[in-house]
Amino acid sequence: MPGVAEHDIAIAMSPATSPISEAQDGHYPFVPRPKLATRTLTVGALDAVAALAVIALCFVGLNGWDALISGTGMGTAVCLLLATTFSFLERGLYSRAEVATRRPNWRRIAIAWTQSVALGALLAFSVGALRNELPSLPHGIAGTLRGPWLLALLPLGAAVMISARWIYARSKAAGIPLNRTVIIGEPASMHDLLLRIGSARSQGFHVFGIFSHYEDQSYASRYKLLGLPMLGDLATLEKMIRRDEVDTVLVAVPWSDGDCVRQIIRRVSMMPVNVYIYPGMNELDIPIGRPAAAFELPLLMASARPIDGWRAWIKRAEDVILSGSILLAIAPAMLAIAIIIKVTSRGPVFFRQRRVGYNNQVIEVLKFRSMYTHLSDADATVQTRRGDSRVTPVGVWLRRYSLDELPQLLNVLKGNMSLVGPRPHALATTAGGIALEEAVPVYASRHRVKPGITGWAQVNGYRGALDSVEKIVHRVNHDLYYIENWSLTLDLKILWATASRVFVDDNAF
Repeated sequence: MPGVAEHDIAIAMSPATSPISEAQDGHYPFVPRPKLATRTLTVGALDAVAALAVIALCFVGLNGWDALISGTGMGTAVCLLLATTFSFLERGLYSRAEVATRRPNWRRIAIAWTQSVALGALLAFSVGALRNELPSLPHGIAGTLRGPWLLALLPLGAAVMISARWIYARSKAAGIPLNRTVIIGEPASMHDLLLRIGSARSQGFHVFGIFSHYEDQSYASRYKLLGLPMLGDLATLEKMIRRDEVDTVLVAVPWSDGDCVRQIIRRVSMMPVNVYIYPGMNELDIPIGRPAAAFELPLLMASARPIDGWRAWIKRAEDVILSGSILLAIAPAMLAIAIIIKVTSRGPVFFRQRRVGYNNQVIEVLKFRSMYTHLSDADATVQTRRGDSRVTPVGVWLRRYSLDELPQLLNVLKGNMSLVGPRPHALATTAGGIALEEAVPVYASRHRVKPGITGWAQVNGYRGALDSVEKIVHRVNHDLYYIENWSLTLDLKILWATASRVFVDDNAF
């Protein structure tokens, strides 16, 4: 499973990615890429507009328009709006399940609104106290809390907030899926799971197709389940995930077929998707009460798509802001390096190397050229060694202080790399003469996130030539630790450690 690459586990597991067969993809409905953050912002803006509208209606109806546009009236409205945003967030009304549902939880909305009014009133009263307005009631901000308008705000506001959520959930805009989901397994379990998904209140899964784990594809091609098309086998599913067409995989296989479950999980969990197991609860012959699992369904999580949703937005913002700022600051130095390279040896300034990036996609990484052009090795068939004769005199200096990596900031701005992440390897890279996927069966799990210019492995001393299997095992372990424990703080820690090691790292050559 993703997260560990120690030898005893690595040897026991099958290779990270079995060869994808040339099975025909078939035809399946196009499902647009979900935009969770955009939808969440839209729902948040809708709540804010509805809250402001009902606050203004109640306040003007019982206090007059002049009172609303006064400083005290506007101050009270701002306090209530801030309390509404906080309460709805605290009550989980901006979670993926709530944003995606077509049946809003009116009880939770009503409770969140009641909490909003109470907190907003307390905040307004506190602001009035800080501004010494209490002695001058009812003229201050705190004074606006007097009167019947606040009591009218409770029921009317709850009705408006619930109605706004209901109308949006039923609108065409809410029909765009947030979680592109497929199911793989055997027919009876898939049928049962689809019925449970259809009856669940929170519509967190948008299932658009099913897959068969059977070898007999003639059976699979004829099979449909509750109107959903059979899209193929496990190899076809892998292809679709590599094309970033799937967000979640539900594995619906009975407990009795444990070998099949393990085979599917080992292959799919190496990819950037959420993987849940539905164990065929009917087979267990036990009563199922109210589930406390994912999206109110009896599911077990096998692996999660890392750095997803808002976390992905935060990391992308970090990359754009920091890489853009660094490029502006070092542009003169990069220009000087480019001139030196061009003057001292023949060939282009930049060296372009194909490497494996996010979701096993091949990307072109930019570097300052540090080798003689006729001796360059684009696929790293032969790894660079200390004192390598292929490296130019200027290249030795560039590689010693990692200055050859600076153009990768352009990769970061482009979006196919990140400042921090697992370092991408060239296509022909080996560890002690062994292919990386064979040396570490969970190696492909590194590709569930974008590769980085620097990473957790590099700041812990695991950079340089991979001349042994032990080195790649340690590197993968550190990369998987980073993926499972990502945070903005960890990224900043790695960037600081990288900056402090630039001039003292003996593994740079």
